[in-house]
Amino acid sequence: MIRNILIVLLFLFFVNVNYTQAKEYEPYKIEHLPQYKKTNITTVKITTDNAVILPNNAIKITFNSNFNSKFAKEGDFIDFSLQDGLSTVEGTCLLPCGTKIIGCITCIEKPKFFNRNAKVFIIFRKVLLPDGNIIPIIAYPFGKDNALKASSWAAVGKAAAYTVGFYGTGAGLGAWIGAGSNAAGKGALAIGMPVGASIGLVLGIITPGLHFRAKCGKAIYIRLEDCLVIPSQIFKKDN
Repeated sequence: MIRNILIVLLFLFFVNVNYTQAKEYEPYKIEHLPQYKKTNITTVKITTDNAVILPNNAIKITFNSNFNSKFAKEGDFIDFSLQDGLSTVEGTCLLPCGTKIIGCITCIEKPKFFNRNAKVFIIFRKVLLPDGNIIPIIAYPFGKDNALKASSWAAVGKAAAYTVGFYGTGAGLGAWIGAGSNAAGKGALAIGMPVGASIGLVLGIITPGLHFRAKCGKAIYIRLEDCLVIPSQIFKKDN
């Protein structure tokens, strides 16, 4: 009796080993996501069971509503969409149109002095399919610090606006000084305008930076921190 049990257990052990080895060497094909300029990783492994999008791939998503970091807070959820679904360049549809990517705000850094813009830190943990099914995901905004923030050019534009504004103020002040002292207006303007512009530039640089704003439909890229595994019954529906 004991001998028969040992034989059965040994048989089951070898069956399990062979099955595991077969899974390890399961055939797969390699496809690619559209390349984003900031990453060289585009690989997608497709087997009979699932499609695996490898870490550091970039995925383009869009805001489902307007967003302003000034009115947001830690713990808020933000809905994003895959407007055109997600497909490989080889033509395999991985996620259908109408799929949502749900992000949660983990931290917001307010604008700081010396023109440093606000930062919005988000982690993406859910892929919500049109039929209500959920696929786990771990991803962050693509970019420095894994955060969303206004572009450097926007900050430059703010400083320029201060400069232009105070340039006009300086001109007016110079004209007023010239009129009050019966001095030649041009001389007073020549002094007032550059002084005003300098004040504006300094204020534009040392004042707090900008909040992060996005309109509905604005596109951003997210970076996968871990593999995104899509079951075959999902991506094969549209192929």
